Amino acid sequence: MGKLILVKHAPPRIVRYVISHRWVLAEEGCRRCDWLADQLRAQGVTRLYSSLEPKALETAALVAVQIGLAVEPCRDLHENDRTGLDFVGPDELRRRLREFFAQPDRTMIGNETANDALRRFAQSIRNIASKAHSKALAIVTHGTVLSLFVAHHNTIAAYDLWSSLGLPSYLVLDSTSFAFDGEIHNYPDRAPSC
Repeated sequence: MGKLILVKHAPPRIVRYVISHRWVLAEEGCRRCDWLADQLRAQGVTRLYSSLEPKALETAALVAVQIGLAVEPCRDLHENDRTGLDFVGPDELRRRLREFFAQPDRTMIGNETANDALRRFAQSIRNIASKAHSKALAIVTHGTVLSLFVAHHNTIAAYDLWSSLGLPSYLVLDSTSFAFDGEIHNYPDRAPSC
């Protein structure tokens, strides 16, 4: 049985006038990748995939250097399309994401419904998981799409999962059934974060 480890990227440097899918890691985010590398090494990760967004690619690259793997960037692992969403504070983002998860067929944020984001992301995950063959694969991605996928395959509310994820964090799934073992591995001593 293979493991599929879904990783939420490390903390980005938030820049108000730069769209979030272009954010890079903050200094603290770079430091937290040491913890993540230790965790993924302990999980026996043999292949490492990443979203094309800079914050995810940087997270994966910093981990890859430490555990001796190449990063395999993949299309369609990006966050839900938030084009047109102006910068909002954490409380407003939480409110909007609660609506996004609650009304998955409506375009609530940007240009992509929750269901459209899930379909795109799930196809990419299935393609990657088909390569597991009793190994541990890790995918560095984003909290919203990660939560949609895990909730779709398990009895957990997507918003509740999303709001529990720290930066970075990871979940371990079975690579065939996508069953979640129920444990959220958050960077220690930090509250979950947007």
